[in-house]
Amino acid sequence: HFGSRSQFAAHNSAASRFGRSEFFQQGTIMEVVRPLSGLPRFFPLSLLLAFSAAVVAAHGSQEAHLPAECDFAVVGGGWAGVYSAFRVAESGRGVCLFEATERIGGRTYSKTFQVGRPGEHFTLDVGAYRFSPDMHLPGDVILKLLQLPVACYEPTCPDAGLDFPPPFHFNYTAPLVRIVDVAGQPAGYVTAIEGLVKRLLASGHGQVFFGERLTDASLPNGSTGGVRLEFGSGRAVIANNVMLNLPRSSLLGLPTLRAQTSERIVKAQECVKFDLPSDMFKPGQKMSLGRSLTKAYAFYDEAWWHTRLNKTVGQWPENAFIPVNTSQGIPIGIHFNDGPVHCDKPLVGCRGFLEVFYSTAEETFFEDLRPDPQHPAGVLTSSDDPSGKLSRLHAAVMEATGPLWKETAASPPTAPPTMLVVGVWDREGQGLTAPTKVFYSTSESVPGGPDPLEKACGVQGLTEDEYRKSMLSPLAGDLRVLVANNDWVAMRTEDLFGDWAEESLLQAERGMRLLGLPRPDWLDAAYYEAKVAAFAELG
Repeated sequence: HFGSRSQFAAHNSAASRFGRSEFFQQGTIMEVVRPLSGLPRFFPLSLLLAFSAAVVAAHGSQEAHLPAECDFAVVGGGWAGVYSAFRVAESGRGVCLFEATERIGGRTYSKTFQVGRPGEHFTLDVGAYRFSPDMHLPGDVILKLLQLPVACYEPTCPDAGLDFPPPFHFNYTAPLVRIVDVAGQPAGYVTAIEGLVKRLLASGHGQVFFGERLTDASLPNGSTGGVRLEFGSGRAVIANNVMLNLPRSSLLGLPTLRAQTSERIVKAQECVKFDLPSDMFKPGQKMSLGRSLTKAYAFYDEAWWHTRLNKTVGQWPENAFIPVNTSQGIPIGIHFNDGPVHCDKPLVGCRGFLEVFYSTAEETFFEDLRPDPQHPAGVLTSSDDPSGKLSRLHAAVMEATGPLWKETAASPPTAPPTMLVVGVWDREGQGLTAPTKVFYSTSESVPGGPDPLEKACGVQGLTEDEYRKSMLSPLAGDLRVLVANNDWVAMRTEDLFGDWAEESLLQAERGMRLLGLPRPDWLDAAYYEAKVAAFAELG
């Protein structure tokens, strides 16, 4: 850790170039760092600790002291929080970014592993992972501002609308892409957020504080005065303006701010809904809503889907989000080209990660590998698997892919995976949850009948427009407190699409507009007018 577990401030120092990650080598946990730039991707932990000690000595204390005041405070280091901090710092205002955990990214969670052959590494996204360039937030941040290399998520680069399996859809057409490294391998979606942090610190106007969990926020009586932020460390900061990049449970857990918010808005904030009208699905097709949104990747020393099945693209079953149930009690839904794979040459000498599950389906096999709700990523290796879970998983994968093996002369592999990595995001509760939005439907096929927004949330007359505005500015339009997070979305289930951070970034940019910041030059003007200006009136 940087200094103590609870806090480390990146006071425009060289230490701020590092994010935290972990990798595994022959079943042993080793800590590494994800440098933002100018340093090798892997950096020995011993050297990092020595480097951190030198930085601490230079600052005169191992404890990072919070400032008593900050012009603009951002709470939460996810996409919307880091983006807001970067935008405000770029305008010349002083910014303090407070992150409760020890990493940047929030629901964007990239982890790098050294596994397989010596010296090889693989990066997985156990949270958000891809975007369409038509989705100018975050697309223009990644492609125009940071100029990061990307590659099509699907090797055939299909229209984005074709990539999202029915009954859901995607409202953009440019092929979905993900950030890659110089070798064309996935580099991690968090790379872009790290790039914004680097620019925030390089501006000379930003500070970043890790391990600072917000416990309360309040406005003084009257229309003037700063926002008081109280942290779990017992310290408080006064800020002129605050952007809360907080999910539902965290925002509602701030007692004074909640008391200062109108009952109508609090009731809307509490609303979580996911209507599933039966007429959206094919006969016999049903979407299961379990406790979590979970991703799982299995590492095979032989990437048999390449070497034996010649399956390098596509899903199994046709819509892997609705997985195959197996006799092992482990549901399986495979996306062949999602996980990183290294090959000596095409289809030969391949090893890598196979995405074996990505769904909200009810299950416990993958969920049980998560350490706790605050740490959504879990890892199981062959050296720490006394109950044989990896062998069970392999049996389930072979059973689920049985029809594919019948179509080929190749024999199924007998060796189980040597590692399983999961990202488990609860659909409700505390900790790092999956987005908890409001998906309502007026369809007659909704169980219980049509469910318009006002009925779904129990707020008479509630519209999407009121919901959007009151979630962004919950204190009757008082711009001292703004909120942006992917939780704060209300839409018809029939319009559901994968936004992968777009909604939270749009909320953040609307907040910037309300504060008087103009459109950044790199952001598409037509997109800004349609998605930002049209929903954030000035004056």
